[in-house]
Amino acid sequence: MKQIVLVFLLLIPTYALAKGAANAALLSQNVSTQAKQTPTQTQTEPTVVKWGTDVWPNYTNRDGTGFYHELLFAIYSEPQYSLRVEYFPWQRTLKNLATGEIDLTGSLPKSASFYQSKWPVINEDINVALLNDDALNSDYLSSNVGAYRAGYEDDVFYAALPKSAKGVPVESAEQALALLKKGKVDYFVDLRSIITPLMDKEQTDQDSLVKVRTIGRYKLYWSFVYNEQGQRLKRHFDDQIEILRNNGVLQSMYEKYNLELPVKE
Repeated sequence: MKQIVLVFLLLIPTYALAKGAANAALLSQNVSTQAKQTPTQTQTEPTVVKWGTDVWPNYTNRDGTGFYHELLFAIYSEPQYSLRVEYFPWQRTLKNLATGEIDLTGSLPKSASFYQSKWPVINEDINVALLNDDALNSDYLSSNVGAYRAGYEDDVFYAALPKSAKGVPVESAEQALALLKKGKVDYFVDLRSIITPLMDKEQTDQDSLVKVRTIGRYKLYWSFVYNEQGQRLKRHFDDQIEILRNNGVLQSMYEKYNLELPVKE
């Protein structure tokens, strides 16, 4: 009986050591698990930025190329941001910005309806294409029928023409040019960045009589939804534009797309 008691007494320290080691191992495992989980739990999710836009050659091509694509992805870069692009007709784009369905779009003339970039993004000419530029004057534009891309009645057509001018909407600048050549309209009005590529193609046709003249010019600003999210995105946009301007990257972007970098106001 004494021997049994002696063996039991001898086993007590061994059991205590084993239990202590097991507890230590369990504690270490918990600490390790928590350490692995902490970065995932505290990692900040990227801010989703919803960009809505129409399709403009050289600016917002559907394949993800163009000046605006390159500029926006440089400004709202990963991992801080997740930029998502969706294409709409222009008037729907403006409606979605006003209702908060999207966060930003570009570019727009000065407007009190949205937050806008500190400096203009584009200085844009408004051009008119016509067959008889000798007759070009305000009376000619007011008394004849012009064409404009649907959705750009106020932002382009009447931005350069008097309200008495008569205009008809068309689906594209290509359609407007075709109607002009057929004599269905007397002229069409659009932005220089839209008309210039058309005229480059037109130069290959030696019989073409289409002439282009500048009839207006305005400054266009990047525009943001009028809420706290839009205000934050505008501040970031302005800050990043300044950085890109100072390090020369912005100038290179404009030169790449044959665009004029607007001066600071």
